[in-house]
Amino acid sequence: MNPAKTLDERYLEFTHATQAIFAEYPQIEPWRYYIFRELGIRQTACSFKDHASHWLQPLRIRRRTATPPAPCDVLIWVESARDVIVDALLPVYHALRARGVSTLLVSSGGPQSLPAYRFCPHDRSFTPPWAREAWSALCDAVPSGFARSSWRLFAYAAAWIQGFFDQLDALLDAAQPRLVLAASTQLPGGAALIVAARRRRLRQAVLQHGILQPLYVPLLSDVMLTWGASSSDVLASFGTPREALVALGSPRHDRLGRSDNGNARERLLETAGLPGRPTLVFFSNGNDLLRNGYAPLECAAWLENVAARVADRLNVIVRLHPNEDGSLYRDCPHLSITKHAPGLSTVLEGCDVVASLCSTVLYDALLYGKPVWQFHVDSWPDLAHNWKDGLAERLASRQELEDAADRWLRERPPPRVDDRKVERVFANHGRATEAVADYIVRCLESPTDRAPARWGAPGPAVGAGDR
Repeated sequence: MNPAKTLDERYLEFTHATQAIFAEYPQIEPWRYYIFRELGIRQTACSFKDHASHWLQPLRIRRRTATPPAPCDVLIWVESARDVIVDALLPVYHALRARGVSTLLVSSGGPQSLPAYRFCPHDRSFTPPWAREAWSALCDAVPSGFARSSWRLFAYAAAWIQGFFDQLDALLDAAQPRLVLAASTQLPGGAALIVAARRRRLRQAVLQHGILQPLYVPLLSDVMLTWGASSSDVLASFGTPREALVALGSPRHDRLGRSDNGNARERLLETAGLPGRPTLVFFSNGNDLLRNGYAPLECAAWLENVAARVADRLNVIVRLHPNEDGSLYRDCPHLSITKHAPGLSTVLEGCDVVASLCSTVLYDALLYGKPVWQFHVDSWPDLAHNWKDGLAERLASRQELEDAADRWLRERPPPRVDDRKVERVFANHGRATEAVADYIVRCLESPTDRAPARWGAPGPAVGAGDR
């Protein structure tokens, strides 16, 4: 893996080099990005804390998975408490049930309030027998790509995922779904579900939950239900077959873009403690400097500069990524920093201009007709294609940001939703939930009840191991 290339480029190289290995050992698919990033790029070694955590974990008192569920037609997998996952899948669950489709909602780390079956994997201490062979194959495929000391971390990850698969097999044995639906295969549980379903030749689909990037390839499921044509184009540019991409829209966005009773601006400014001035909100991506490089630091400098310059005319708010600690903005006194409050719809309706480096909000803001500014310099990693596709205005320097702010403050054009852009990004906006539910029902009604096998070599059975 060439260190002179961006993280995304190195990931695509890794994916190409290890394609046959992940086909032969699908058990390691849930740890694909962990293997690439932590063991390959960071060369992480096993610490005493890692050893202790692994061997003590099975001794912890944990709530186990409940009584096996009744059979269902559709199993929906919710793996995170984040709204990008929950709000994408929960509307589909309710829509399917309203159609009389037997649907099981399974939570693995989802919110406690969900009407879901709670999945708790079994902890295992001993490394499954396939792990050493898989590790050797990875080391052969990526010469000098892994530190020798990383083997133990891989072995511990293999033990964990084997226990996960054991419990997942029991769940699928009981539920006997005809189709499984997840919102992320970048999370280990979603990937494991798709792998296990493929082994059983069940239909599987993944519902897009965020802005797409190389991390989303290869596509593990039969299909990905994308937000719209723009997202399908991005995945196709990474080599994903067009026939595996179905643009149905985003259930999470069905309610976004609607009026919030006209008091969104007041709530936004009150929460941020700011006066009644025009407001720019920058959605930060300082959570992943390994991928994003020094671009987030330069963004912070640009914002502080323009906020100081027009402090009497423009509020500048930075909304942190959910996994960001705000340290990038410690020396930016003219910026107002927020994270979770107020809610996304209130922020987007209440502000006047939206800006970001590569946040999903570059799409979200289109529903509100606000100007969308994407910060991008040629020397930065190419993180999102929005400006290239005419979905955002590119700002390539601090001076361009100053000029854009001055121009907007002079003209202050009213919000205007471009329906053509919205449809390209969000197919079936306002009725995407129904479109996704209709598609799933059609799949269940089609004569072919089993999904075609798309793995390469068969490999050892996913549930096999030292029990």
